[in-house]
Amino acid sequence: MNPSVPVPPRKSTSNPPEPLPVVSRQGNPQDWAPFDRALARDGSVDPTDKAVYAALASFIDSTTGRSAPSEAVLGSSDVPDDVPTRKRLAACIGRTMQTVDRSIKRLEAMGAIRVDRRVHPDNPKLPIPSVYELLPYKPQPPLVQKPVIPGPRKRLPISATKRARILDRDGHRCRKCGVAEDLTIDHVLHWSRGGSNADDNLRVLCRSCNSRRHDGDLEGIDS
Repeated sequence: MNPSVPVPPRKSTSNPPEPLPVVSRQGNPQDWAPFDRALARDGSVDPTDKAVYAALASFIDSTTGRSAPSEAVLGSSDVPDDVPTRKRLAACIGRTMQTVDRSIKRLEAMGAIRVDRRVHPDNPKLPIPSVYELLPYKPQPPLVQKPVIPGPRKRLPISATKRARILDRDGHRCRKCGVAEDLTIDHVLHWSRGGSNADDNLRVLCRSCNSRRHDGDLEGIDS
């Protein structure tokens, strides 16, 4: 190599240090207990989302209103315990990082937090949080539930075995007129009124008596 020819410096292939996420709180510091009680009253937040919010709040210094900054590098093994990484938040609530991500998005949607994100150094398609800002809690409007109007009960078929048993019990004859032809199995208490397919709620009627009974023209059969 000619010593008179300068050698250009090599470009560094390593990623620059990435700042770790921090948590801040907008406005006056708010105790978690009143916040939790408010959420319990209006029932607007999933328990997992409340746990993630509580985990984020636990990193905030009460005097500064934010978590302590760190000079550690994202992904390194020496990240201190007071840094709210996705992995540490997941450990706080005993769930996966994917669960934390879903809860963060729901908390954002309801206006409980604001999140600034940056591009992940190893995956440009994966934005990762850099700042979590906890916002003042605004009670959600109560959900107005529409009254539930029960629909008709789904009628259960009478099995062939049960049908044969009821016919044998009633002597293969109509319980009203005694004919032995064109027989049906009738419910003593109508199915539409809560009757069941139990043996003691079933009886044999001919088709004519069954039709007259449902039309209200058959006397004595319900006594």
